[in-house]
Amino acid sequence: MEQIIDIAYANLLSPMILFFILGIIAVLVNSDLQVPSAFYTGYTMIILFTIGIKGGVELSHVPFLSMLPAVLAALILSFFMLGITFLLLRYVYRFSLDDSTAIAAHYGSVSAVTFVAALSFLDKINMPYESYIAAILVIMEGPAIVTAIVINRMLSKNKQRNEGLSHVFKEAFFGKSIFLLLGGMVIGLIAHEDGIAKIKPLFGDLFYGVLCIFLLHMGMIATQKIRELKNINLVSFSFAFILPLIGGVLGVMLGTFIGMSIGGVTMLATLAASASYIAAPAAVEQAIPHANSGLYIGSALGLTLPFNLIVGIPLYFWLANTIAS
Repeated sequence: MEQIIDIAYANLLSPMILFFILGIIAVLVNSDLQVPSAFYTGYTMIILFTIGIKGGVELSHVPFLSMLPAVLAALILSFFMLGITFLLLRYVYRFSLDDSTAIAAHYGSVSAVTFVAALSFLDKINMPYESYIAAILVIMEGPAIVTAIVINRMLSKNKQRNEGLSHVFKEAFFGKSIFLLLGGMVIGLIAHEDGIAKIKPLFGDLFYGVLCIFLLHMGMIATQKIRELKNINLVSFSFAFILPLIGGVLGVMLGTFIGMSIGGVTMLATLAASASYIAAPAAVEQAIPHANSGLYIGSALGLTLPFNLIVGIPLYFWLANTIAS
């Protein structure tokens, strides 16, 4: 227990976490601090492009068969988290069909910011991880979103909902976040090394500074979303803490079983424990318009994200390290 407290304390003092907390404080004290929407769009593109490019460069040196077990494990975890979230919310928490499937889409998908925070944590303690891990992020982002929306339409009594899923597939597989990740990965995979070196000042050296500003903004938005929720209490929203623990533990077990490194196991667990708040809301807003956006964005961004950043990542690392020992 003392070890995990030390790990969590060290993570809490990282600049990214401190920027996130600063964003929370800004809203709590009613500061007039604001981040321009154009700036938000710009640094989101830089973050997603950087993850994709780095992953593509690493993938160029990795045979596909060596990463196949991790790909299969990622898909299993993604669909399992989708299923367990839907069943838990629909039949235990008694949420509506729309809210249950909308939230399931978010928790079956993944968070790129949580992913980067985990990478930063591992880099800080000099813990290596599999070079193809960025590809796992891309693979886990889209399928659960589409599946959740299909489940919603299959179970819905409104027959009009069963017409046309083309825009759903477009948002889930070609929406902004996945398109930028995939595009960056292709660039990193096929570009010459000297070309990659020339763009490194923007998509590399500035990355963590930009990410800190992004997390400052996320801290503000997360706190605002929690404030917007009606009748919020820990019982009604306890799933936002239960689900990441389920995903994290299963990710550690499955990653260890297929022989991933401690760092790789930590990353797989973090992805399984995270919840999307970029790709999923864009698809769900159009496909399930009657779902309460305060519920799915408030829980994923306002509760699960800070939980994973502050508690989850060091917890999954400690568990992966403990099992390996």
